[in-house]
Amino acid sequence: MAKKPSWLEQNPCDYYNINHSEDAVKILLSRDKRLSANGKDIDIRIDSRNKKPLLKKSGVSWNVLDDNDLGLVKGMSYSPFQILTRFRFHNNFKAAFTHVGLTYMDMDFPYIRIGVKYFKVVDKIDRFGVVRELLLVWSKDEIKQDYGKEMLDRVSVYDDFIISPDNMNYKKSVRGFYNLYAPFPHKKTEFDTKDLSKIKWSMTLMKHIFGRQLDLGLKYLKVLYENPKQPLPILVLTSEERQTGKSTFIDWFSIIFGGNMVIINPQDIGSSFNSSYATKNIIAIEESRFDSVQTTEKLKALATQKTLSVNTKFVSPYDTPFYGKLIITSNDETKFSRVDEAEIRYWVRKIPTLSGVANHSILDDLTEEIPYFLHYLSQLPDIDFSKSRQVFTSEEIETSALAVVKRESKDGLQKDIEIIFDDYCSNNEDEEFLHFIPIDIKNTFFKNDSRISVNYVTKILKDKMKLEREEVRGRYTPTFDDSKVSKMGQYFTFKNPYYNTENNTNLKQEDYDQDDIF
Repeated sequence: MAKKPSWLEQNPCDYYNINHSEDAVKILLSRDKRLSANGKDIDIRIDSRNKKPLLKKSGVSWNVLDDNDLGLVKGMSYSPFQILTRFRFHNNFKAAFTHVGLTYMDMDFPYIRIGVKYFKVVDKIDRFGVVRELLLVWSKDEIKQDYGKEMLDRVSVYDDFIISPDNMNYKKSVRGFYNLYAPFPHKKTEFDTKDLSKIKWSMTLMKHIFGRQLDLGLKYLKVLYENPKQPLPILVLTSEERQTGKSTFIDWFSIIFGGNMVIINPQDIGSSFNSSYATKNIIAIEESRFDSVQTTEKLKALATQKTLSVNTKFVSPYDTPFYGKLIITSNDETKFSRVDEAEIRYWVRKIPTLSGVANHSILDDLTEEIPYFLHYLSQLPDIDFSKSRQVFTSEEIETSALAVVKRESKDGLQKDIEIIFDDYCSNNEDEEFLHFIPIDIKNTFFKNDSRISVNYVTKILKDKMKLEREEVRGRYTPTFDDSKVSKMGQYFTFKNPYYNTENNTNLKQEDYDQDDIF
């Protein structure tokens, strides 16, 4: 059986004229009961006694030979599609065109109804050729005006929106809800994974971005591809240098994940309208710095949030599951955002400058490799999801770049006190413990600074530096008092990190194997 052509392959007007002229005959016969015809290809007469035909077939059209009650102009020629348009759809070409496409040629009617609200589904092509679905609020009356009220029966109806991420077994309708997750745009292609030449540029970029954490980077991609519902840490790519490949990495992700990824700016996170990213699986924020405490807290909440209230213009807010994963790029290596010492939601990597021979068509090469790269990811070992709710433990994604950000995120007074302690301890390695009360710190180092109170010092020591304080008053010898006269008070204790140890750093070093990069 021959495959039925789609409306993209053949014009619905021509398709109807060639294949459904009998429908046009039936339409004419239903308009005037005196008309008769014995088949789709014969002439149409006023009645069987009249030897002169009213309409004479010529090719796919009929020539009008006489005046008539149908309103057809004598001497004119009418095709089956023109008859359909004139008599069935009251000269509404768009409605007739869409009717043929929907009825005979697998055309999608681009309108849906969610509850009582109408939307038009629009496919928009981005600069990478990726199709991104947009939902535009539409009017029921406009649909009727454009297509006729009969076409309202063609509108697909859903109870509400839902997000159900699935890159393997996609469904647009989930239990009567309209799935805002877009179909995954690629199919994997099998190849011998012992020969990585088919994914040369993909692996080159991955090695450049993740360095010696390449295995973790590949695991990160595998989770995004195979388990899009799974929470992941906030991936942050920083570098003060230019030409590091951060933007190329983001563009590559956008091509891989298509309509389920969005690239926004920091201002979008702080906006009350969140529809630009609320329904996306991957949210990339480029060249970012988050100075507002409110925005920073909102950013961290998004990393673990399970439900989000979607706010968009002209539509009432609605709640939907949220599966967004955040990727941030920034030129500020130390202060892109405030990151507390105990924070475990960030995976920060400092990206080196590109070296080697330039490849100016890198995105084209990466795009061509996507089907093979997806197969490579599918062949990697299964993910162990039992170690952490975000897949990776804090120890696995700990980096020196993260440590730098955490250090720079500290309160100014905390940094000053830690510098004072470090300087003292490194010069007094034989003292195991430091003892002091807040007023000792204030009077010794910040006596003339009116902005720093004893309460402020106490808050830093207790809440930020997490130092132990005696529960009751006791006698101690103040570390920073040259007189070494003992005092009474609820003193703090700080252990000297240099006591009988060498000054070794615990920070991880990200070394990069600099191959020829693009």
